[in-house]
Amino acid sequence: MSNNIAPEEEQKICVGCGFCCDGTLFIHAVLKPGERTTAPEKIREQVFNEGEKDYFWLPCTYFSDKCLIYDSKRADVCGSYRCQLLRDFAGGKITLEEALGVVKEARAMRSELMGQYRHLTGNNEEMHFIRLLMKLGKLQETGREDEQPDMDLEILLARCNIFETLLIKHFRSAGDFGKMQITNDVKPAKTGDKSF
Repeated sequence: MSNNIAPEEEQKICVGCGFCCDGTLFIHAVLKPGERTTAPEKIREQVFNEGEKDYFWLPCTYFSDKCLIYDSKRADVCGSYRCQLLRDFAGGKITLEEALGVVKEARAMRSELMGQYRHLTGNNEEMHFIRLLMKLGKLQETGREDEQPDMDLEILLARCNIFETLLIKHFRSAGDFGKMQITNDVKPAKTGDKSF
């Protein structure tokens, strides 16, 4: 299924979402054996190796609100990954309208979290959700034990936890969690340890 075009209704869900490409769900994606040399150029530039597997960093450099190479050759994972929302839709557990509503709600919630972070910190840099979580973790670590917790920070962290619950329920399949940690102690330079 790698570069095959998904059914039109599934395309509507994917195009409106992009969480598997933009750093909301994962920070890297796995390549098939031998795919490192045949992947699109910008993906090859983001490849790293751990053990016997090749990965590429996310957010994907071909993603800008949508996949810029959707109709072209992509990495196999780009056409074969099926989030829980797509699985539920294909299984008749959710309608197209409901799926699009979940995506819309999730995108709005993520946008609100980013806005709240910018307001709280004054940091206006563009970042993906996993990067936001890492920055919030560092902010939380810098507080002294004898200080009163910053309530705005605590509220933002709680809202991020609610958003992660939404992601777990609708976008991550149970099998994703087993694949989220890469082997050994790879420490990404800019992000956490999540992959698909």
